[in-house]
Amino acid sequence: MATQFVTRTHPGNREGANEDQVACDPERQVCFVADGMGGHAAGAVASNVVKNTVLELAGQMPLEAVVSRAHESVVADAATEPRHSGMGSTIVAVQLDGSKCAVVWVGDSRAYLWRRSALQGLTRDHSFLESLRAQKLLSEAEIREDPRRHLVTQSLGLGTPVPSRVDIRLRWGDWLLLCSDGLTDELTDEAIAEVLRSNPGPEEAGDALIAAALAHGGRDNVSVALIAYGRRPILERWNSLSDRTLVILAILTGTLGALAIRAVWSLFYRGR
Repeated sequence: MATQFVTRTHPGNREGANEDQVACDPERQVCFVADGMGGHAAGAVASNVVKNTVLELAGQMPLEAVVSRAHESVVADAATEPRHSGMGSTIVAVQLDGSKCAVVWVGDSRAYLWRRSALQGLTRDHSFLESLRAQKLLSEAEIREDPRRHLVTQSLGLGTPVPSRVDIRLRWGDWLLLCSDGLTDELTDEAIAEVLRSNPGPEEAGDALIAAALAHGGRDNVSVALIAYGRRPILERWNSLSDRTLVILAILTGTLGALAIRAVWSLFYRGR
């Protein structure tokens, strides 16, 4: 089966525009989540500029260069419109090349690897709280409640961001999860893993992740992208077979079983 791309986004249980953008281009095997900042209007503009730039340039240059160009585009847009001054956006993006996968990010939108029912974080937030986490100055519970948890140290459109990158090799059955902080602010990694474990298909898992974030408060826009790499699970392939095919398989299986029993029975009597 070809790699499957699924995207979901929701404005959350708050007023105002959805400042998130999530998009995938299966032909160029690229997918990303961008979370705009700078007020409802400007944040939505920033993430939309990022979206348009990435979709235009993906596949033409390395992913870090695409993200850097998106930063330049946000800066240029803000320079032409005073109302957009100070706007910015996070991004987490993946580019697939066969089984090779590049993950690039700026800000606190995240990427995870879901492999053999285990969730592994692939990114480290560019945020003030991540620096505290690295220094082990706060517990995980304290970090989740800290009012500074939304302070990012890098973003597209502001300062001079330096995209981070990790490269991984995918295996058949792996999933990649990209998300804005509207998901991770509401759900712990353990809660995300439980949702994925309970929903074996990426379409269902995407819907369930959004629903879980909303049920836990949904205080921000929430967006997810799921990339399912490789073959479908055996049960999914079995369920996709037509009734006629299943009947034929049942007849063949029964016939082969009868022939096997007859062969064993013959050998038994010959041995006597």
